[in-house]
Amino acid sequence: MKPPARLLFADSDRHADPRYATGVFVPDPFLWVQVGRRRLALVSPLEFGRLQRALHPGTEVLNLADARRLLQCRDLSAAGQIAAVSRYLGVRRWTVGADFPLALARRVARRGVVLSPAKGPLFPERECKSAAEAKLVEQGVRLAEAGLVAALAILRQARIVRDELRWQGRALTSELLRGEIEAVICRRGGVALHTIVAGGPAGADPHEAGPGPLRPHQPIILDIFPQVAATGYYGDLTRTVVKGRAPDLVRRAFAAVRRARDLAIRRLKPGVTGKAIHQLVCRTLADAGFETDAKASPPHGFFHGTGHGLGLEIHEAPRLSLGGGPLRTGHVVTVEPGLYYREWGGVRLEDVVWLVPSGCRNLTRVPSVLELD
Repeated sequence: MKPPARLLFADSDRHADPRYATGVFVPDPFLWVQVGRRRLALVSPLEFGRLQRALHPGTEVLNLADARRLLQCRDLSAAGQIAAVSRYLGVRRWTVGADFPLALARRVARRGVVLSPAKGPLFPERECKSAAEAKLVEQGVRLAEAGLVAALAILRQARIVRDELRWQGRALTSELLRGEIEAVICRRGGVALHTIVAGGPAGADPHEAGPGPLRPHQPIILDIFPQVAATGYYGDLTRTVVKGRAPDLVRRAFAAVRRARDLAIRRLKPGVTGKAIHQLVCRTLADAGFETDAKASPPHGFFHGTGHGLGLEIHEAPRLSLGGGPLRTGHVVTVEPGLYYREWGGVRLEDVVWLVPSGCRNLTRVPSVLELD
């Protein structure tokens, strides 16, 4: 069997595979290849010194400025680089990811090099995390928890003035609280974008970031998913809180979602399917009296998957959903059931767990508390 020949031409800002392959953040597209155990990166002079020091051991680093001499490469375009490295290594057929640019693939093909998309992920080994990788995800979860702690402190400090929350002499808005959360995470070495602070009816849309003033006695969904700047790994965390007194319906929804999440976590272990976990959550919420209609306009109840893989991407394999297959040791997944109704908003609770041979380990530490004084 021929050794695997994998090729990347991408940046690690918008693509996870280059970060995984090299262990380094590179903001501009660059060429990385692997033939068997041999790995090579062709990078610009801007990155050469840094990557020489920081790349995974055993990777050969070539300076693009020297490519004409080393690779006999007169054309330093992306297609020219790929053709030159192919000649240098004696490889004419490479496997690339399914998202490889079509126009570039066609230019490379005209130079006699064949690029074939992988049948699955280009790096299937990304799916199951080692103990070291799980620790990197856990660092992301700690960042999310720091943001949550800051948000809860502000909500506790906020005063209820008639039908609004006021903090430091002004209305407490979703935008203001989001900024405080993301600032705390930034100071701790993380990057948090699109943090969800959705109060009241806005929480009925699971990905609504949340606009305007936050109100007392209404559920506020806080969904925080920062990336650790130094490593690229993500954390993820959702809590739902009420500043003041929660309506009875919201309390019942919170209790049902918390029970569904906790039951799912207790059942998670290698060999169980993502589908089975999702069906358990659906039954638990339905048995608690909460109706779901995913075809309604807008949909209501519990109409999304129970969870997703987490790592160098915020959403990656595997899935806890109707299409979810068997789970394996090393999978890191979120468990995030929710309930959503246009009349009053939503409740979602999310923890992150790592599957180990005996079951799973919860990487999330912060408790789930509904009402804040």
